[in-house]
Amino acid sequence: MELSNELNIFLDKYKAYEEKVLEPTMKEIRACLQKMEKPEFWNQYMTGKGIATPSPIRQSLFRIKHPEKVIEKIFRKPQYFPDKLSEESLKNMHDTIGVRIIVYFSSQLSLIDKELRNSGFFEIDPNTPPEAFFEPAMLMRLGLSHIESKQKESGYRSIHYMVRLKNSALPEDQRPVFEIQVRTLAQDLWSELEHVLSYKPETRPHFSAKQRFQILSREVSVIDEHFNLLYEELIHNQETASYDESDVLTFENTPKVLSEIGIRCAITELNPILKALFSRNIQTIGEFLHIATPTRLTTIRNNYISITGNAPNNIELMTTLSLLNNVKTQKDEIKRIKASIYYQITNGTTSKKENNTY
Repeated sequence: MELSNELNIFLDKYKAYEEKVLEPTMKEIRACLQKMEKPEFWNQYMTGKGIATPSPIRQSLFRIKHPEKVIEKIFRKPQYFPDKLSEESLKNMHDTIGVRIIVYFSSQLSLIDKELRNSGFFEIDPNTPPEAFFEPAMLMRLGLSHIESKQKESGYRSIHYMVRLKNSALPEDQRPVFEIQVRTLAQDLWSELEHVLSYKPETRPHFSAKQRFQILSREVSVIDEHFNLLYEELIHNQETASYDESDVLTFENTPKVLSEIGIRCAITELNPILKALFSRNIQTIGEFLHIATPTRLTTIRNNYISITGNAPNNIELMTTLSLLNNVKTQKDEIKRIKASIYYQITNGTTSKKENNTY
């Protein structure tokens, strides 16, 4: 009975802590990650003119730890929570908020590491250094040998950072430390499937299953490395690309062509941009440069700002520009630009700015 009362009291404390500290903090974290997910955030890391922006973040995931998981951890690790079911234990539990950043390619892990170490949003907890569940040789290849290497029997791969917000509505002494896990898309796929098959105590695999997990982990790692090699080859080809106006637009030459008209594109934008241009029979560099005049680009941007309150992103800009192929008069040009903008608003690919003044 006494333990039951203690649990109920603690659950009430955790609920209050969640409402006053964890939920507001997670809202602020989301806002930071939304900025980091934008391709233009990574322009500072471009290696040269005509190279696509790395734009490494594919997805960010968030969660607040369930109360029963908090209680289970306190009882499972009493050496870390000597105050047991208390507010002090909540402050010492550094994964009540969990964040996962998923990147496309393994070489982008070092990009996230560099950003987190120099972030305007986060500061790494000095008492808890980052941990990398990678072999030391792999960390060295990725330029991450400054992170301590750890191993898990299952073959799990990820990098864990304990951080807190640099700026928050909460006073500095109340800002919780939280965990950011960073991994590639392939590593996340393996981790999710491993979690489903073997994470829960009642489904711990026997020896042969453990061996298969380790084999699968190695195979996923090999696949991950091959995709990363293709990515690095693409970046190298972009860097060394040269072109004639008769050349067809490709993943290799398009960033350089766009840079000539003042547009920095992200690698994740290349496919939709080329798709939009090709769908309107704009396939060669010469055909593209013929329609991508400075006056037209300015006209499109001005109409976007006038109608939506925001400048167009690169995909919106190129999609609208593609509609101007073979347009004869300025009147028809403006008509098509506005039609494109309103079509995108109607289909939810862009949004009209709301008046939020008060």
